[in-house]
Amino acid sequence: MAKDRWASDVIVDLLHRYDLPYAAINPGASYRGLHDSIVNYGGNKPEMLLCQHEETAVQIAHGYAKATGKPMVAILHNLVGLLHANMAIYYAYIDRAPVFIIGATGPMDETKRRPRIDWIHTAQNQGAAIREYTKWDYQPHVIDGAPDAFARGYGVMMSEPRGPIYMCYDAWLQEQKLDHDVPLPPAAASKVPTRIAPDPKALEEAAALIAAAKKPVIIAEYVGRNAEGFHALVQLAETAGIPVYDVDSRLNFPSRHPLNMTTKDVFRDADLILTLDTRDWEKPTTELVSATREVKSIVPDTAKWVDIGFGDLELSSWAMDYQRLHHADIQILADTTLAIPQLTQLLKTRVDAGQVKARSADVAKKSASRWAKWEKDAKEDWDASPITLPRLASEVWEAIKNEDWVLSAGTLESWTRKLWDFDKPHRHPGRSLGTATQFGISIGVALAHRDQKRLVVDMQPDGDLMFDAGALWTVAKHRIPMLVVMYNNRAYYNDWEHQIRMAKLRGTPEERAYIGMDLDDPAPDFAAMAKSMGWYAEGPFDSPKGVAEALKRAIAQVKAGKPALLDTITQRR
Repeated sequence: MAKDRWASDVIVDLLHRYDLPYAAINPGASYRGLHDSIVNYGGNKPEMLLCQHEETAVQIAHGYAKATGKPMVAILHNLVGLLHANMAIYYAYIDRAPVFIIGATGPMDETKRRPRIDWIHTAQNQGAAIREYTKWDYQPHVIDGAPDAFARGYGVMMSEPRGPIYMCYDAWLQEQKLDHDVPLPPAAASKVPTRIAPDPKALEEAAALIAAAKKPVIIAEYVGRNAEGFHALVQLAETAGIPVYDVDSRLNFPSRHPLNMTTKDVFRDADLILTLDTRDWEKPTTELVSATREVKSIVPDTAKWVDIGFGDLELSSWAMDYQRLHHADIQILADTTLAIPQLTQLLKTRVDAGQVKARSADVAKKSASRWAKWEKDAKEDWDASPITLPRLASEVWEAIKNEDWVLSAGTLESWTRKLWDFDKPHRHPGRSLGTATQFGISIGVALAHRDQKRLVVDMQPDGDLMFDAGALWTVAKHRIPMLVVMYNNRAYYNDWEHQIRMAKLRGTPEERAYIGMDLDDPAPDFAAMAKSMGWYAEGPFDSPKGVAEALKRAIAQVKAGKPALLDTITQRR
């Protein structure tokens, strides 16, 4: 072991001090000093996960954060690696995922730059490339500035609403020999500020409005970012007999709870809407004519609105993820993990017990009817080929329901949410985002649950995996067990549907909508692809026959510690 110490060793000390367990990387010379320090000075702690693309590295950290509420590191090679990772960073930002991004840049000292390569890979103010959709970025000029910047970045990242931060380290700064001790932040110092508590008077006013309402409805989006919020929402809903609409950016509420009414019809006669840690209030409460972009509210004009959450904190002036403004009657800036239990206590002395009982019974009856309808609908075209989505969801559910399972990201066009029993907070970290995000995020979710030996299931779209097929190797390389069941309709069908809408609107041929959309001729062989990278794999299955037995075999492989993939050919809707 080398006796000399290097500036990059200090960065490793900080990674250890802040308990960052993993670092997803795509190799790059700009952080060769830090790489050597992690391997040799730090004993490969944080453990490095080798990825084929920087987007994958950030997505794995994103998925890990969604599943655990804790951050991991993604390390990006100078300017080009940062630009490769741009979209994944944006998605982590809009999904409020705490990702600690470490970058590097060619030496700012011009005399230390290698000819050509260090010039084209170096940018002035490199963090500006992602500043509009990160919570903070910084580039220390000397290694003595690294500890305070690291500590501030960690605190900013983990303060609600959470999100990615970017710490850029000069390549030459990393590689310099350390000739003095660099103090770390005090071990006993608070790493993250305390949570934001609600204004007591405003919460009293909100409680009075809710207690007086006849048909209140709750919308929850990020409440379930930790188990505490999930359980608190159950207590609130049961105390006041209020139906809950789960936006599913996190799993906020048990799917089969009698008060779960995740359906738009619940808003049509509502007299009060309580939004909890919610930005996406508009999609649940409106009807959209997609072809003409016409949006119409289904909430009565007389309904009151109460909003509890983070409002416009951390608003980007560039990214419009803040969505349309709604003028609430009461808007309370607060962390819902604190506000919900306090609101529940206030309502206990204000609600009418008889009214709560009657309302709860009415909602439970409607909820049971909804579940019965979904189960009936799922039986339609049961034996069809290609496989229907509800049949596939049913087969997977039958195979996993007695396991300690986790659904990673995609919900199979909501059929898993309709047919499975999401009874515990860890069952689902939240819905997927855009194409080219699901597989990387799913890997991070599987990594998060590996030590608990939970069965992580990814209902994986074909188009999404085609963006990132190389990540199959990363999963096998790092022994991350997970079950991938392909939702393979051999198309980018979301966009195909848009082309059908345009054809109907304009009178152009619908049969030509597939052009530029299909993933066929040739059809990718996902099972062969997975096998070539060390997975257990079967398929393609173009009918339900044999899927149940194949699932048993695949799950046995996952339980033995190996990733497994089943390629199933599905109907497009």
